[in-house]
Amino acid sequence: MKTNFINSAFTGITILLIAGCASMTQAPSTPPSATVRIQEWSAAYYASAAAGKGTLYYNGHRHRFTISGGGLGGAGGQKISATGKVYNLNNLSDFSGTYHGISRGLTLIEGKMHAKLTNGNGVTMYLAGETEGLASSMGAQAFEVNLTN
Repeated sequence: MKTNFINSAFTGITILLIAGCASMTQAPSTPPSATVRIQEWSAAYYASAAAGKGTLYYNGHRHRFTISGGGLGGAGGQKISATGKVYNLNNLSDFSGTYHGISRGLTLIEGKMHAKLTNGNGVTMYLAGETEGLASSMGAQAFEVNLTN
């Protein structure tokens, strides 16, 4: 009896967390300042590490960048191909920095991911993408983003 109650409570909390993350990772309907395309590889076992590269499309120009970092929550390994919208980018120099936020995703050979990341300059990226591998993630993330050209 006690085990059923604990399992039910755990399931309920998990559903609420996933629903909360889903609403927090949706981009506003207003036009973005820029868009991004990212390719990243990650591995996790409670804590995660990730590295990748991307392209920022801003004011009619392409700008390449690197991304690296990690977070808490998750297990497995995956390749992520994501696109996203960037908000509050008023100057190109505001794009680089440390981004903090939340992400969620599930990959069973193929899957989907969503993330909302904000840096110290107020720039926010809303990402959505496809994943390949075997992994689950839901938790806090921190990434260092650096323009390379």
